[in-house]
Amino acid sequence: MPPMVPPFNLFFEVIFLESYSRLGSQEKKVIDKGVQLLAKNPRHPSLQVHKAKNITGKYPPGGDGVYIAYASRDLRITFEYGPEQGMIALRNCGHHASRERNI
Repeated sequence: MPPMVPPFNLFFEVIFLESYSRLGSQEKKVIDKGVQLLAKNPRHPSLQVHKAKNITGKYPPGGDGVYIAYASRDLRITFEYGPEQGMIALRNCGHHASRERNI
């Protein structure tokens, strides 16, 4: 992971916004809290951030990593660092099984 430079600016990918719009109001609150924590400190212990296997990022500032963060026990947020320095691109969000298949 890149060195800490919080708070990060957020960049929302279209698929993240589409997935978010399909969530219920309680699920959106959980994702919102996770996104806020991610922007402030991607290394926050409750997020349990880990690198996704066999997935390459598309933004050079962040290297080649795509990461998975736990918004809750069942809800995930996938992200990568970029498209510019000091930014986090939110790639997708939703329930565990479906989001990790569609990173």
